This record gives sequence, structure tokens and C-alpha cells, in this order.
Amino acid sequence: MTKNPRSLIHSHGGRVTLELAGEIDGSTAAEVCYKLQELGVRDCTLDLSRVEAIDLFGARVLARGLKGLRNHGVRFEVEPLPERVAGTLCLGGVLEALI
Repeated sequence: MTKNPRSLIHSHGGRVTLELAGEIDGSTAAEVCYKLQELGVRDCTLDLSRVEAIDLFGARVLARGLKGLRNHGVRFEVEPLPERVAGTLCLGGVLEALI
């Protein structure tokens, strides 16, 4: 399913913004969480507005990784979600992982 997945990480004033774009699957989601862990991020904004599609496995991998980061003290904010992926992200537990 992975077609042109992209992730950009920006840092501004101690806060990191992670922008995801394209189609996200399990390996892409795992890579994103690994990058955040390696950077030692403490405050992160997730911008998923340019995600075209995410499969359920990708959403679950992302949820597990974000929950692990949250349990290690990372605080998240989420930019508005596109309707086309909001349902899958909810089913995969991504939003629950961020609370």
C-alpha cells in the first residue's frame, strides 16, 4: 500500500512538528515512531492533514508507538484530521493513544 509516504520533522522553539503525507502502512508508522524516539522529542504536534490513506495495521502500529512515547513523557497535540483517514485512525486506537 505504501505509495509516496513522506514524513517531515520540523523543530521550532523546543516543539517538534511531525508532518505525515501520502499513504501510511505499518512499516511507515514504525519508522515515524522510531524517528521520534531517536530525537528525544518531549513536545510534538502531529500534522496528519496530508495523509491520503492509512491501513488499519498502520494505524495500530502508529497507536502502539505513540502510546509508548507518551508513556515515556512525550506530550502530543494533533492537527485537524482529514475525514478520509479519521475513522481508520480511531479504529486503530491512534487518538486514544494520545489522550
